[in-house]
Amino acid sequence: IWENGAVLESEEAIKEGARVEIRCEKAFFSGDAVHVEKHEYGWRVEVQFSPMTHWKPEEFQPEHLLDLPELRQPQLRQNDPE
Repeated sequence: IWENGAVLESEEAIKEGARVEIRCEKAFFSGDAVHVEKHEYGWRVEVQFSPMTHWKPEEFQPEHLLDLPELRQPQLRQNDPE
C-alpha cells in the first residue's frame, strides 16, 4: 500500500479497469484495477486509488506493512558498541 494505491492478492479473477473497493477495519479505499497478473495461487491486482482516496499510515496500517525508513537505519550488532 502507498499513498495512491495498493497491490492485492485475489483468489478470484478481476478485470483490468474494474472499480475496486477495499474495506478493512474502519478504512475504506476506492479506485481502479490498473494491472492484473495471474500467478500460481490466484491474481495479483494493482489498484490505483481515486483522487478522493489517499492512504495515510497514521490512519491505517496493514499488519504486514514493511517500514522502509526503518530498514534504512543501520542495525547494531551484538558486539558493536552503542
